[in-house]
Amino acid sequence: MSDLNSGNAERKCLIEAVNVDKSYSTKREVIHVLSQTNLQVFSGEVLGIVGASGVGKSTLLHALGGLDRPLTGSVLFKGKDIYKQSNGYLDKFRNGHIGFVFQFFNLLPDFTALENAMFPALIKNQDNRSARERAEYLLCEVGMKDRMNHKPGELSGGESQRVALARGLVNQPDLLLADEPTGNLDHHASDQLIELIRKLNQEFNQTFVIVTHSQRVAGKLDRVMELVDGKVSPTKENLII
Repeated sequence: MSDLNSGNAERKCLIEAVNVDKSYSTKREVIHVLSQTNLQVFSGEVLGIVGASGVGKSTLLHALGGLDRPLTGSVLFKGKDIYKQSNGYLDKFRNGHIGFVFQFFNLLPDFTALENAMFPALIKNQDNRSARERAEYLLCEVGMKDRMNHKPGELSGGESQRVALARGLVNQPDLLLADEPTGNLDHHASDQLIELIRKLNQEFNQTFVIVTHSQRVAGKLDRVMELVDGKVSPTKENLII
């Protein structure tokens, strides 16, 4: 894991959570998940977020991605509070600036790898030819050149996650958010996926935020933050969960 403390002073903050609070009410209690949470993500870094199960890592990721509005606090993308803009902004923000990769792939079972990778571009109203060319390019970049016409049921877990990664990048997002992307992969496939993420980060200066339980994964990232009691702080390698 490289030390970005000095480098971050020269990097631009891409997205920032400022005093973010989030809680959920059940019939019996109010569960506080995020409490005055602050986090900066710098352009071009690969940031990991670790913490115990149920601590709120996914909730923080969803807040950054415009999927889950905080009760209080702000999420600033390039200095603009994404939750205080006019109607329709969040949809445009997610489609134009954010890519998502999830633990369970979420590929459409009746569509090929190529069609799955194209899908976000088509939702963004890109023409079919441009969407296809971009998806084909990315599938080649992630090592799926010979599997483009296979459906998810014909792919391994590692291959499916590569397709999901290509899909997350098809709209050329500023930030890709990955929620336990190696959670369903064995060690070999997990290592391959992180190596691929590092390659994409270095070649395209792509910014990633990765939620993970894996010490193996976290140890390969630029910077790791731990979420405890609703707050994030830097973590030492030997404390990663």
